[in-house]
Amino acid sequence: MSLPLLGLLGLLPLLLPAAARASAPPPAAPPPAASADIADSDCDGLTDAEEAHLGTDPNVVDSDGDGLLDGYEEKLLGTFPLAQDSDGDHLDDGLELRVLFTDPLAADTDGDGLTDDQEHRLIGSDPRLADTDGDGLSDSEEAALGTDPLRADTDGGGTGDGVEVRVDGTNPAVASDDLPDTLDSDHDGLSNDLEGLLGTRSDSVDSDGDGVDDPDELAAGTDPTAADTDGDGLTDYDEIGLGTDPRLVDTDHDGLPDEGEALGGLTDPLDADSDGDGLDDGIESVVLGTDPSLVDTDGDGLSDGEEHCDTSTDPLLIDTDGGGRSDSAEVHIDGTDPLDPADDLADTDGDGITDYAEGKLGTDPLKADSDGDGLDDSVELGITGTDPLVADTDGDGLSDGTEVDTTGTDPLVADTDGDGLSDGTEVNTTGTDPLVADTDGDGLSDRTEIETTGTDPLLADTDGDDLDDREEIDTTGTDPLLADTDGDGLSDGQELGTTGTDPLLADTDGDGLSDGQELDTTGTDPLLADTDRGGKDDGTELGEGRDPLDPSDDFDIVTISGQILGGCDGCATGGRPAGLLPGLLGLLGLVGLRRRRGR
Repeated sequence: MSLPLLGLLGLLPLLLPAAARASAPPPAAPPPAASADIADSDCDGLTDAEEAHLGTDPNVVDSDGDGLLDGYEEKLLGTFPLAQDSDGDHLDDGLELRVLFTDPLAADTDGDGLTDDQEHRLIGSDPRLADTDGDGLSDSEEAALGTDPLRADTDGGGTGDGVEVRVDGTNPAVASDDLPDTLDSDHDGLSNDLEGLLGTRSDSVDSDGDGVDDPDELAAGTDPTAADTDGDGLTDYDEIGLGTDPRLVDTDHDGLPDEGEALGGLTDPLDADSDGDGLDDGIESVVLGTDPSLVDTDGDGLSDGEEHCDTSTDPLLIDTDGGGRSDSAEVHIDGTDPLDPADDLADTDGDGITDYAEGKLGTDPLKADSDGDGLDDSVELGITGTDPLVADTDGDGLSDGTEVDTTGTDPLVADTDGDGLSDGTEVNTTGTDPLVADTDGDGLSDRTEIETTGTDPLLADTDGDDLDDREEIDTTGTDPLLADTDGDGLSDGQELGTTGTDPLLADTDGDGLSDGQELDTTGTDPLLADTDRGGKDDGTELGEGRDPLDPSDDFDIVTISGQILGGCDGCATGGRPAGLLPGLLGLLGLVGLRRRRGR
């Protein structure tokens, strides 16, 4: 009876292989209090003991209700997990961090003299930019002057508020007194006066040399005088390319700066939980010490999130209680406590599966390899996915062990290369490669050659005529089992590659002589029925005893008296019969002689 493998996914991470366990000294069992030390009932990044010390609720992930986990606030941000508004600016920490992207520890994030709350709720300016409209006046100055911090030119007179106040001395609320401000040395759309106020260079469109032009930086809210606006180690240009926010040190709010995530290559600066194990990258890296790029850092079959939040096992230890069974085996197979070494179960045959579990599975607790296929039961369940109760899981005629250790074929697929022949047939019968659908590389699958064409799947050119089998079948139409399809004495490859004759016609030019005979015996042209162009085809000439290479003998000229005067000389080129004139002269001579005798 085949084992229902899909129902045994919990068995994949069992124990270390028997050999590894045999060579490693037994780990010391931790004290019973260890579970209490690492327990985090609400999975907020703080152990229950730490929450008791801080006064936070160990059963509530966000004790102050500000939208941030207690552990994130305490260990990564430095905000207060018992205060919704750590900086006292009347904005909750979670709102500041995840919506406004302001600093929850600074009441005035941009240092413009207005609190984040004033800018967000009252004025509408950007609490992350001291000068929201980029006119050279801070938002607080504009609030005091009565100008609009969201419009660079409040009065619409053509000159920005900052230039009017600091350079021209005009009234930024009156359009009629605006002075022309057109000098723009670097042609970047920002006047020299405005660049002087902003601290940018009037002789360069990209003052900070970060690859982003000054006007674009002002529009995006980045600092045109600093190549790395947020100071995270990545230039503004690099962040735009990566998709991270050049105004935020930590775009995904996972507690790790963008630079480390982007350059380290292990975590994603745009995904707070890069490995999807339920724990933010910062919690893993800084708090737990687990690998934020691996779902299961210790490889015991339980994700880091499961271990930290559900089982209270150590995500850095395969066997938290040191009792000899992996945490996953205890949780998913044995039903024992992974924090109590005393209840770890025996494994008589040392195959990595406890006797108790083998009883439930139907495998033999006294045999490491229950089906005798060369693979231990734990290997079949945990690594290969094969059935530990069936020696040949895919029924292809090869044992699972042979496929894994020798042939390299897939023990779960009867026909690994998909050529229509089972792996066992290819290895034991045909001698073809079970990993390559077309062993000889002739364009025909091994099965097609064996069952359909009858060609040799181990030879690309079965008949040895210098044409691959598939070429003969699909292109030339010749017989891949006959070197000389038309039986004319020339191989198919020779006819196609050298002579230019038709490999499907024994007599390409239809002169009654086979192509091979013409090339090898008569010396005539197998592509011309009348090689000498004398008027008769080569076969006829040979049949009459004439020379098919001599045009002069193709025809005989006979006199009235029956005398043969000669053949055709130059007929093929329009000449006259060579023997005609002498014959006529002779005939005239005879006529004259008779006339004289008659007298």
